[in-house]
Amino acid sequence: MVRSAVNAASTSHTAPGILVSGQSSECRIARSERGVCKAESRVRVEESRALKFAHSLQLPVPAVHEVNASGQQTEILMDFVDGECLEEAWLSMNSEQKRSVAEQIGHIVTTMRQAASDQCSIGAFGGPARDCRQITDYSGRPFANEAEFNTFVLDLLRGTPSLIRSTLAEALNVDSQIVLTHGDLTPRNIIVKGDRVQALLDWEYAGWYPEYWEYMKFFDRPTDCKDWKEYAEIIFGTQYPKQLLTFQAMARWQKP
Repeated sequence: MVRSAVNAASTSHTAPGILVSGQSSECRIARSERGVCKAESRVRVEESRALKFAHSLQLPVPAVHEVNASGQQTEILMDFVDGECLEEAWLSMNSEQKRSVAEQIGHIVTTMRQAASDQCSIGAFGGPARDCRQITDYSGRPFANEAEFNTFVLDLLRGTPSLIRSTLAEALNVDSQIVLTHGDLTPRNIIVKGDRVQALLDWEYAGWYPEYWEYMKFFDRPTDCKDWKEYAEIIFGTQYPKQLLTFQAMARWQKP
């Protein structure tokens, strides 16, 4: 989650830097003359692949310059993006500015959904599917079809009464279109200047997922911007109320 608020650091990739808490661990983000380096164990090579693919679509993302993977640690060196985190800027925006930002994000989402993939599986770019629920990261092998992916999703509902589990299973789609998905569309991952979007950051949960996944995760991810989710109809050309309701019900039984 590289942001413009990252403090200046030495030319070393990761030290000293600013420590940014993650969902289940931590990652170190350091700015130097070469750009911004995101590192530590929760950073994966798949994120760099997602960024490169997004960049090839001419989406507003930082360009990746170098990727180093050693043991359980990965470092991604990318461009620094100047601007303000939308999480902070949103509070002082009027309704017209907010709508403008939402429309720009909507254009990004539309471009992503139209992208063609040579990946035949559901999951990250060349890696397992990754799902963050509450405070915990879950991952599972790349899935050949949506039915297999649904099994992974349902397996996270440990201790759920069988009748509720079977009802939730029946509500899940098995024929969704698989599309490019960011997976964490929240103001803290968006950089703006005024009401112009400069970058969409933090592609660690990105990959190829069922068409409703982005919409559902949009409502699932936390933010302090109280009315952010009221702009969903502008951001998403297609709404998925059934899937949203199903996953909201799942959250009732999800254990951290």
